[in-house]
Amino acid sequence: MAHLPVLPSVGKQAINVVLCLAIFTFIFLYFRRYVYLFPITFESIWQISLAEVNRRKNVRRIRNLERSAAGDEEKGARGKKLATRHIASVVGYREEPNLFRKCLQSYAGSPGLEMMLVGIDGDHAEDMEMVQIVEQVFTENLVKIHIDEPYGPLAVRIAQGYVDRRMEDEKGVEFKPYGKCVDPDEVSKELLDESYKYACRMVFEKAVSTLQDHGVLKISNKGGLPAICLYQPHICKKDIMFTNMVFSLALGQANDIDYLWTSDSDTWVYPETLYHTIGCMSTDPLIGGSCSALSIHNGGESMIAGLGAAAYWTELAITRGQTGAVDSVDCQPGPCAAFRLIALEPILLKWYTQTSIGVKTVVNEDRHLTTNLLLNGWKVTFNTQTLASTDTPTTLLRWLLQQMRWARATHIETFQYPKVYSIHGPILFVTAMRRFYGPLIIGVFTIRYVLTGYTVHTYSMTDLMGRIVLCTAYNRLVNRDNVNGVGFLIFSQMFYQLPLPGIMFWSVVTALEGGWGTRMRNQSETHKGRRAGFDNLWSTTAVVMWMGFVSAGFARYIAVRIAPHLMVQLMLVSSSVTVGSLYYALLG
Repeated sequence: MAHLPVLPSVGKQAINVVLCLAIFTFIFLYFRRYVYLFPITFESIWQISLAEVNRRKNVRRIRNLERSAAGDEEKGARGKKLATRHIASVVGYREEPNLFRKCLQSYAGSPGLEMMLVGIDGDHAEDMEMVQIVEQVFTENLVKIHIDEPYGPLAVRIAQGYVDRRMEDEKGVEFKPYGKCVDPDEVSKELLDESYKYACRMVFEKAVSTLQDHGVLKISNKGGLPAICLYQPHICKKDIMFTNMVFSLALGQANDIDYLWTSDSDTWVYPETLYHTIGCMSTDPLIGGSCSALSIHNGGESMIAGLGAAAYWTELAITRGQTGAVDSVDCQPGPCAAFRLIALEPILLKWYTQTSIGVKTVVNEDRHLTTNLLLNGWKVTFNTQTLASTDTPTTLLRWLLQQMRWARATHIETFQYPKVYSIHGPILFVTAMRRFYGPLIIGVFTIRYVLTGYTVHTYSMTDLMGRIVLCTAYNRLVNRDNVNGVGFLIFSQMFYQLPLPGIMFWSVVTALEGGWGTRMRNQSETHKGRRAGFDNLWSTTAVVMWMGFVSAGFARYIAVRIAPHLMVQLMLVSSSVTVGSLYYALLG
């Protein structure tokens, strides 16, 4: 029998709100008035401690999972054949062929994997290359299905039609043009929810009918891993994800499968990735979503890629581990997310139709799915003991655009849904506020120092070194097999943190921008993107200007000690050289 989470009572949520505000105020005042020695180091100890709590929690979960599998073996069964059954969904758009092929091949032999669902976001001639690769990898049990109308717009059209009919029947309101998106401000919440349920039921039934027509509604165990390739007119990643998830729900219900793994076309998995991630979810009926750790498979392609690969461990994994300590991870990355299907079903259309200040969001698909799980009371975990490998940008321009895109999604989810903090408590709240305000405060301090020479005495180079040493040592100790050397661990922290205030500032200003900023990696898309630096000149200018201030700050720090009379000149030269070099690197 399915278990559904129960939201905390109003009283408990009120207590959580008080705790959030009280702890945040205490930390702010403590660091402002009383911490005179090593505040950054102190904060790092706190972050690493929470990350370690999360890591040990997942070690115990995997140990219990393996113990259960060993018990099955003693009863005469092979444990891995009794792995939790699940479906895998991979989506992509004009991916580099060899990378996409490796992605699909990596799923062979995954314990418990019953069906591979591949979604191609496009049906033009250039998109058929990906369809052909799917055919080459799944030679035995593949069914191709062309979707004439993507299911996302179809569901919105059905929901609006339902609302129009109800309003005409009940109030005599004249019909609106059929197909217009439902405006949540114009209808009651009850009618909106009712229309969404109706639309989801309709597209679900359409998916069931389509699968029946192609003879694949019931999963066959004969031959190799069965696969379905869906391809539809190109809109965006969110649309192909929606279509794939609707088909996954149909397949799950028809075959008594409860879990879905979702990933991207540039990511590959390992034999234990899905087995451990989904197996650990199955041990707790209140876990609605989980994600694995991420490594980088192209870290050796460039210096930027190598630093980005290390930053996944020194920065992103530690940040995610903090909220993982209380099973409230606020972002399941697109390349490595798993869901309980019963948790996914009621949030799917709400997720697809999300707007922010009236603007439909596009690029925060993974973070908003996670937010919806949290709002419904589900636990969301970060399993540091499982691993998937994804692709990272190899040029500075692509890396900056990626970070801005992620930051925009973070701002929307952090402030648009405050109820998640009353449901899941102060650690999620404090982590989110620190992630937003920390870089902006550092930016203000730095610019003030450059312009006036005023320093915040609680911060020092020794304090910064303490943070670097702690994070490097921790990752070297617990992630030795996945990190690419101490040097990269050290410099990745500077690589990630130095431009962060500029990234945060510009992403706040452009929070509702919907473009991805970069093109995909197949030959036709790469050719189009040769002038990408000029196309994104405005987006990168804020970061370039910020790095000019950083360079001027370093110049001032050195000049006041060795050549005070040349301080202004050195600051101007240093800032100009930095700005010019960055523009050359970004536009070249």
